[in-house]
Amino acid sequence: MIDRLAVDANVAIDFMRPNRPDPPPLHDARAVVLPLPAVGELFAGAEQSNRNAENLAKVEELLDWWKVLNPDTETARVYGRLRRSEALAGAARVNDLWIAALCIRYDIPLLTGDYGFDVIAELKVIHW
Repeated sequence: MIDRLAVDANVAIDFMRPNRPDPPPLHDARAVVLPLPAVGELFAGAEQSNRNAENLAKVEELLDWWKVLNPDTETARVYGRLRRSEALAGAARVNDLWIAALCIRYDIPLLTGDYGFDVIAELKVIHW
């Protein structure tokens, strides 16, 4: 059993799709959290979709089920460290670094389908 599990936007999108199996690790978690940058990605995707009212409602529903994980000053410190090291390697996008920083800050594994997170050694990643 996983105490807390952070969910990347790609996992949340799979979770919202009808007739798709839920990612199994979601059932093993006592609490599921959405990093704030992932919430922004979900809203952006819903706004750009052909069925934006329907998709915006689905995102709002997720926010009723899952807690949003917000950054604080310590998260910003972790982000700064990651951005410096990741920027040198040219590996990760800004939102992904914020998501990683939140997960590292709060010691929460990240469930994702994005293998780009694998370059961040401090981050506990669970792939879906």
